[in-house]
Amino acid sequence: MNQNKIIITGGGTGGHVFPALAIAEEMRRLGWNVQYVGTAHGMESKLVPEANFPFFTVKTGAVKNQTVFKIILTLWHLFLGFIWSIRFLIHEKPTAVLGVGGYVSVPVCLASFVLRIPLFIQEQNSSVGVANRFLGRLAKTLFLGFPQASSYFNEKKCVHSGNPLRPAFYQNNLPPYQSHNQFILILGGSQGSKAINDAIIKFLPKLFSLFPDAKVFHQTGQKDFESVKELMGNQFKSQYIYEPFIKDIAPLYGKASLVIGRSGALTVSELIQVGRPAIFVPYPRKGQNDQITNAYLIANHGAAKVVEQGEGFAERLEKTVLEIFEPKVLERMAQSYAPLRFGNALKTISQGITAQSGVTLK
Repeated sequence: MNQNKIIITGGGTGGHVFPALAIAEEMRRLGWNVQYVGTAHGMESKLVPEANFPFFTVKTGAVKNQTVFKIILTLWHLFLGFIWSIRFLIHEKPTAVLGVGGYVSVPVCLASFVLRIPLFIQEQNSSVGVANRFLGRLAKTLFLGFPQASSYFNEKKCVHSGNPLRPAFYQNNLPPYQSHNQFILILGGSQGSKAINDAIIKFLPKLFSLFPDAKVFHQTGQKDFESVKELMGNQFKSQYIYEPFIKDIAPLYGKASLVIGRSGALTVSELIQVGRPAIFVPYPRKGQNDQITNAYLIANHGAAKVVEQGEGFAERLEKTVLEIFEPKVLERMAQSYAPLRFGNALKTISQGITAQSGVTLK
């Protein structure tokens, strides 16, 4: 066995891929040989090779909310993916496997269990999806982004680590929170959000009329960037900046007095770490909705407001912004994050896997 090799698997969206890459970078820094298994069409197919990790693809698919035909096709793909994973793990002989969520992680993690390779799971959300609920039964240890997720698992196997973030979030070089900055950061998740984009564009003239010194930085998502560009052009060019995607988000959090966006686990965890007030617009998913659970978890601590999509969404979002966009209110919200903050999740997870795998740190 290669005593320093770990296979990381999972992905689909930024909420899975970015935490996985943060862990991968830390494990590599500690001397591990890191390889990644994902799908050919998820965000990982682009981001993992860019980070210079060996990347492999496996067949898989979702069974939830699918037609009977698609479920049968998915089960076949899962079987093929499992057979491929068995062969892959036998060939690579890793010391450990880490699953970070998404259906892509199922065949590799299942193969890891069958081959008796120590399996670790990192669960980002407070509400746990089908894949990790199943894999959690097979895992040696589960590293949880939120303590509430432990209700889905054997508590004895759970470590309340918090979610792994990029090193910039742990370096104490962000400026202290300044509620009077009047800087609003808009984040629609890694894919963007048309509902948020449309509401913000509608609201901008009134916002800048009421707050002439306000500034807005808006992540539109690649899909809607051109339409936003066509609508806005150079309007409010000294106050309004929009980009399809923000890679280096930490400095913008440092400037922000208010963040408006989705409530995926990664965004929520970043906000907990930097302590910036938020208005969450959970992605309206049918059935189990982890974003709604995440959003109300923070709102119940007083650090955020929640505005769900639906009838009158733009008007309700505007009203909420105007209600809280005042320094004293924002300051109280920022201070409410303190009980939610963990230590350095990257260290907790990387050192936990290393110790339980019998690998000696550098």
